[in-house]
Amino acid sequence: MPSGIQHELVRLAAAANPFQAHIWQQVLEQEGIRCQVVGDYLEAGIGDIPGMMAEVWVEAADVTQAETILRQRQPVSREAARPDEGP
Repeated sequence: MPSGIQHELVRLAAAANPFQAHIWQQVLEQEGIRCQVVGDYLEAGIGDIPGMMAEVWVEAADVTQAETILRQRQPVSREAARPDEGP
C-alpha cells in the first residue's frame, strides 16, 4: 500500500468515559484494527459538558468488523443471562 494514501476515518462509538474508550482501543488493536481515541482529554480542560465524550474512530473499511468485535466483548447483563428468573 503506498504511504501517500489517506484512509477515511469514521466515528465508531462514543464511550461513557475516556477509560472505556481506551479499553475499546486496546481490544480493537489486539484484533488488528487500527483506531484512534478522540476527545479523551477534553474533560480535563473544560469539565463535564454534555455531548463532549471520548470517541473511538476507525478506518471506514473496518467499521463492520470493529462493531462486531465490540458487540462480542460487551458484558452480558444479569437479565440477559437469566431471562427465566423472576424479579
